[in-house]
Amino acid sequence: MGLALDLFLTLLLELPIIALFFKRKKRPDALMNALMVNLISWPVAHILKISTDISIYLIEAIVIIGEGIALWLLTGCGWKKGFTMSVIANLISFAVTSLIHIEPDIFQKPQMIIH
Repeated sequence: MGLALDLFLTLLLELPIIALFFKRKKRPDALMNALMVNLISWPVAHILKISTDISIYLIEAIVIIGEGIALWLLTGCGWKKGFTMSVIANLISFAVTSLIHIEPDIFQKPQMIIH
């Protein structure tokens, strides 16, 4: 459940940041593209983090580059805008998810003992 919370927090942070880069008419399409890109890049990054000895910072750099290219191509914006969105969204997301650790136990109901 911890990974699911990380994914939720990542989406909660990155999608609004990407939305700020687009005018109202283009926002829904940009958000759907950003959601799709994140739903692909996030699991790949975590599989690499768990199963390899690659530095977490190198993995994050690869994610930034990959998402930047994907956002550029899928949203039809310029490559500078695509990479700017990716850098800002991913650095904020990486910093926040590195600093905030949500324990999955906080969402469980407290156990009641009846005597």
